[in-house]
Amino acid sequence: MSSKSQEIDSVAANWVTRRDLGALSIEEEGAFQDWLSADVRHLGAYGRAEAVLSRLERLNVAALNEAPAESSDRSGWNRRRLMLAGGAAAGIAAGTGAVLYTPEGGLENTYSTEIGQIREVVLADGSVVFLNTNTKIRVRFTEKLRDIALLQGEAQFDVVKNKMRPFVVTAGGTRVRAVGTSFTVTVLPERPVEVLVKEGVVELQRADSTAAIPVRASANVQAIAPEGAPIVTVAVPERKLVRDLAWQSGRIALDNQSLKDAADEFARYSEVRIVVDPTVSDRTITGLFASNDPVAFARAAAAVLKLNVEVRGDEVRIF
Repeated sequence: MSSKSQEIDSVAANWVTRRDLGALSIEEEGAFQDWLSADVRHLGAYGRAEAVLSRLERLNVAALNEAPAESSDRSGWNRRRLMLAGGAAAGIAAGTGAVLYTPEGGLENTYSTEIGQIREVVLADGSVVFLNTNTKIRVRFTEKLRDIALLQGEAQFDVVKNKMRPFVVTAGGTRVRAVGTSFTVTVLPERPVEVLVKEGVVELQRADSTAAIPVRASANVQAIAPEGAPIVTVAVPERKLVRDLAWQSGRIALDNQSLKDAADEFARYSEVRIVVDPTVSDRTITGLFASNDPVAFARAAAAVLKLNVEVRGDEVRIF
């Protein structure tokens, strides 16, 4: 898919999200109509985004109908619509538009993404998992447990409440238990396991030390579980929370980060490598960038920092 087509799909998904969550103002509706009429491809992209959202909502309704006690929670349904709309945006922006669902019955299923892919998996209980780039999970549901193993990468879990059937994510020797919440777990090479809580409360515990007292983390808190060291929790400012979850819309949000760190982040999403000259690697950049376009980022960063860029095949140098 060309970068222009990806941009159109991303804008279309954002319009679908905004319109689904409430009526647009007169000015916004005018801007939307202008966008639709500006290019014949816009209407088709908008239709595809609507189809993804409609499919997600049908799956969600089916899940809620199976849980009458929760289906009457209108505020929960509204939050669910927000999540679903965001999921549609992420799927379209990533160029996939695919929604998977897992069966019940204790079967084990594995789901994964390639480099640069974002995927959404609707679990049998109505919970939703968003898989970031180069991510792999194993899912197994039994009568008493919803068991997820995050084998690599990063995933967000939006969990349907069921106190009688715990939802447990195991990642790098750490167990994360949730009843009904939204949280992200990250397992990357040479980094500690990280858990970022958007909503609700989770409990963290070493998988090999179930007798230890669990560490609790609530909304807007990040838990860090280094190997061989205690689990620690830190409060997360709203700005950082938004930045850390930008991947769901196919973006990388940088906030005064070094070019070296930015290059490492882009390496997660593309085979094209950014090579930063050591003499400028500590220069910092702030902004929102398409995660699958490291060349565009390099050129933008070079323009802002008054540096040079050279593109050779699958490598782009900043110097």
